[in-house]
Amino acid sequence: MPPARAPSHIPGNSMSFRACWLLLFCFMAGWPSARAESTLPAPDIHAQIDAAPTRGLFYAVHRGTRTAYLFGTIHVGRPDFFPLERRATEALADSSTLAVELDATQAETMRAAMRRHALLPDGETLGARLSPALRTRLAAQLDALGMPQRSIRAYKPWMAALTLTLAGVQQSGFDGAYATDGYLIGLARGLHKPVVELESADEQLGLFDTLPRTDQTAFLDEALRSLENGKLADDTRALVSAWLAGDARALERLAAVSLDENPRSGPWMQQKLFVERNYRMAERIERLLADGQSPFVAVGALHLVGPNGLPALLAARGYRVVNLYPASRTTKETR
Repeated sequence: MPPARAPSHIPGNSMSFRACWLLLFCFMAGWPSARAESTLPAPDIHAQIDAAPTRGLFYAVHRGTRTAYLFGTIHVGRPDFFPLERRATEALADSSTLAVELDATQAETMRAAMRRHALLPDGETLGARLSPALRTRLAAQLDALGMPQRSIRAYKPWMAALTLTLAGVQQSGFDGAYATDGYLIGLARGLHKPVVELESADEQLGLFDTLPRTDQTAFLDEALRSLENGKLADDTRALVSAWLAGDARALERLAAVSLDENPRSGPWMQQKLFVERNYRMAERIERLLADGQSPFVAVGALHLVGPNGLPALLAARGYRVVNLYPASRTTKETR
């Protein structure tokens, strides 16, 4: 039976975004920066590839003579997360195309989308939209993160929230410069393979730009709270640990907890950031296969878990889906 679509409308006129930082982090951490060096692995690291453990989630999707691969990435990392192991590396080499959520290395495209969606109208400032108490808390967190006040003064509140979240993740020891997606983009370019996007920067940023002003302010308030109470750091470590272990069940549990802790904003996050996007990405993967491609699809690992994850959606459409990393290890907390 195909997975049921989540409701297209989430009731309620306003939202609190408390406790949904795990879902948010998995949505947006891929686009501010990505390390994508266009080089092949040097001969002296082939032994490292052979010795590398399995990390993330990995599936093969078959229909007829066509095969696609689904690799569950994490949008931040550390240098010691690489290289990826040989099966994943060779699967990319055997594929016709690398398909990613978004190619964050296209800097001008990203800047143009930000100008369209994330910046306040000329003459307006972020501080003018905030209460004195919220301005004080924002200033304190900017100082704690080593960010100048002017760096976000032209941002809409939702964009300020995303920026603070990314900075907080980096402060926890993980960097978007070492995103798995960026590593794979660099490897694909070294192999002279085309890189295609399953989404656009306008699609991603536009999700938040539709929020009412009151919800944007609540969003920023909760971003600050997640930094103040340490929840963002805890969630980041838990997510990274589950990804390193290839623990799909732990990843699904983490997402479920983030939803259950807030029944109001959780459904919005789940519907907009995962369910609707997963259905669109599944359709675009099918189009690549219909066009004769054999794509290696690299998307955030949470897009591959649960009844509305890409493996389940493609299986429901008649594809044979094989888990290439079926035995996950026990998740250990990453520091």
